[in-house]
This record gives sequence, C-alpha cells and structure tokens, in this order.
Amino acid sequence: MLWALALFAAALQARPFLSGFRLTADEIQFHYLSLKNTLAQNIQFLSENAAQQGRVGQFILLPVNMLASDLAAVPWARVGFLGAWGGLMLLTALWVGRQSRSRAFALLIFLVLVTYQRLGFDHMPPNSYPLQNTVPFLLILASRLAGGGQRSLVTQCMLGVVLCFSMAISEYAWVFGLGVVGCEYLANFSRGKEEGLAGLRSRRLVLDATAITTALVVYLGYRFVHPSHYASNSPDGVWNLGAMAWTSFFHILNGTILLPIRWTHFTLAPWKALAAWGGMSVLTAGVAWGAFRYLERDRPWLMIAVVGLLFSLYVTLPVAMTVRHQTWCAEAWPCAYLDTRSAFPGLAVALIGICGWLLRFGRAMQVALAIALGSGAGTTYLYNLWFSQEIESVTKAWERADALACLPPSLLPADEALLKTVDPRGLISVHPNFPHADYWRVYIASRSATCAGAAH
Repeated sequence: MLWALALFAAALQARPFLSGFRLTADEIQFHYLSLKNTLAQNIQFLSENAAQQGRVGQFILLPVNMLASDLAAVPWARVGFLGAWGGLMLLTALWVGRQSRSRAFALLIFLVLVTYQRLGFDHMPPNSYPLQNTVPFLLILASRLAGGGQRSLVTQCMLGVVLCFSMAISEYAWVFGLGVVGCEYLANFSRGKEEGLAGLRSRRLVLDATAITTALVVYLGYRFVHPSHYASNSPDGVWNLGAMAWTSFFHILNGTILLPIRWTHFTLAPWKALAAWGGMSVLTAGVAWGAFRYLERDRPWLMIAVVGLLFSLYVTLPVAMTVRHQTWCAEAWPCAYLDTRSAFPGLAVALIGICGWLLRFGRAMQVALAIALGSGAGTTYLYNLWFSQEIESVTKAWERADALACLPPSLLPADEALLKTVDPRGLISVHPNFPHADYWRVYIASRSATCAGAAH
C-alpha cells in the first residue's frame, strides 16, 4: 500500500517535468545538425567531436543525444524519457535497500528521489540531456541488482561486460559506477568483518576490478590518443580548492528548491496550486509516517548519512575540478549541471539517514519528521508547477515556428524579423555564433510536410 502511494506521488510530481524540452544550447545544436546535415556529415561531426573532447563514448552518446533532441517535442517521447528517469530512481532506491537490507529505507529513498528534485534549465535530466546519463546509470544499477545471490560464472561475466560498457561511456558513468561498486563493498564491511573480507576474497571482486579497470583503460587510452580540448572535462581547476568546494557544494544543493524558493511562490499562487501543495504534503507525509514505523532503529544512521554526503561530493568532482564550471558558479546562477542529478541520490541517503538517527527520540519525532518531509515535497511540487509555466513559455517558440510551416520559404520574414516572430523574448539558449535564423528556417522546412499532410 505504501509503495502504491509513493508511486502515485511520483506520478503527480512527474507532471511538471513533461513541460520542457531542448532547454540547452547543446540540444539546439544537436537538433540543428540532425535536421540539416547528411548522414556522412554527421558521422564526420561525430568523429571530430569525440576527438576534440577526448571521449570515446561520444560515438554512442552523440547519436543518442541527437535522437533525444529530435524526439523531445513529441509528447510520447517525453513520457518515455520521464519513465526512464523514474525507472532510474526506482532502481536506485532498490539498490540502496539491498545494501542496507531495509525495505523501509528503500521506500523512503524512493519517496525523496521522486518528490524533492527541482525543475530547472540547468542541463539537468530528464528535461535536458534526457538519456545521456540515464541510460548508462540504469545499466550500471541493473547489472548490480541482477548480480546478487549465487550466479553462474557466465552470468557474472556477462554482467561484468554490461558494467564495463556502461562505465566506459563517459567520466560521469565511470565515476558513478565506481562509487556504486565501492559502496557495495563498504556495506559488506558494515555488516561485519567476516562478511567484508569474504567479499574481498570472492570471484566477484576480480570480475568487478576487471570491468572497472578495462573501462578506465578504454576511456584513458582514447583520451591519450586524442587529448581533450573541451573545457568541461579538463581538470584545469583541480588546485583551486576553494572554488572546487564551492562548485561541488552548490551543484549538490541546487538539485533542491532550498535556494530558489521564495515566499511569493505561496502568496502569488492560485488556489489550485495551493491545493496541490496541500495534497502532496499530506500524501508524502502519510507515506513517510508509515515507512518510519518500519524503519530499523539499530542501524548506524549517522554513518550512513555521512557516506551519502561523501558520495554526492565525490560524483561532482569531475565537473567541479574544471575552471569552466568554477567560473560559471562564480558568475552565473543557479550553479547546477548534469552532475547535480548524479549527486541527488547521495543527498537523499543523507537526509533519510539523519531522519533514521532522529527517530530514537520517540513517536513525536516520527510525526514531526513525517510532517517535515511532507512539507518539503509539497513545496517542491508547488515550485515545479510554477516553474513548468516558465518552461512552457520557452517551448512556445516551436509552436510559433510550426505556424509558419505552411508559408512558402520566399514569404518567411528576414532573419531578424524571423527571430522576433518565433522567439520574441530571446528565450531559446544558443551558442555564440550559432546560425540562429538558419536553424529556424531549417526547422520550419522540416515541418512543411506536416502542414501539407494537414491540408489534405
């Protein structure tokens, strides 16, 4: 029953995330290339981009990102992206539950993962880069969950191949995968020295080490041949310890609404939004209260919270150690990126770990914590409902462009007038020197067949 209610809360919280697509300059570029280039031109771009970034995984990620940017305007595709993201949250919670051997802990983690994530423009899936990290992270967690218990050597080797392939795709995936595997062995030691040492003597350790090392060799080998000239994966700010700590901290924190929420989000909200806030608060508080009743009191909850925070800090380091992102965090706001979502599971573990420790103070504390969690989820829902309207105002640009698809190309406005017609407020994010007007012409041309079909 509690899981059913948690899934219902997840479905409600998912609604605002269906609003936005193509929210980053990268995704606009991907879409432009998918519309304009021939297959041969895109293959050449793919090869050049992989070499420029020193990422062998770009041979997979770029086609995936281009496909996602092309399909993003299709409602069923966005539902699919969101479903994949929700599946990742569910697998994350189940994996945490297995390591802690606590179903109640898994339920609470899932509840926080699906009710506390902030909607934004900040390169955060599932609205931006909906598949880049989602797919490899899903494969990593699925391979770990499938590897539990007594498995044959062939099965373990196959799961090791999946792990290796997923981790070699990007530094995000490799760091995440290493953190997941490391936490598993750490969890073994938390259950006793004998179980921890047994894990180190097992065949699985050899297979895990082989998969992780092979993925690293493939990644670094390609990067050695093609050194990165890409600012977002060059550790040129590793010695700027203060800036790196600042970037990591805010990349973690800005996955939540703690900083952007304002009192005006309540005072200016229509009654329906306030009713939604109240309903989500009550629903989440009820699930949390029920789960707290079954949460074990004999676990080292503070240690679990510390591990969660360290995991969040760890997965942000590849981004935080770059001067580019340190500069963005100092000059732009909010300070968030792809790794903000990667860090969120650790933050959820830390939050519930602290709750687990506080439960020792009696039933009144249990009720207070449930109310607090419910209020946080309701406030996140209220904020996301408001922000989804901001995002919808951006994506209206494609609706305005669609309305021009029935015009002959010769009757389309000139470049500046076209931009004013399609994107009058200049809300679509593009790279410097990007052929903005040509992008809209190519897009409008691609929609002309739809217009011709409608005419018939």
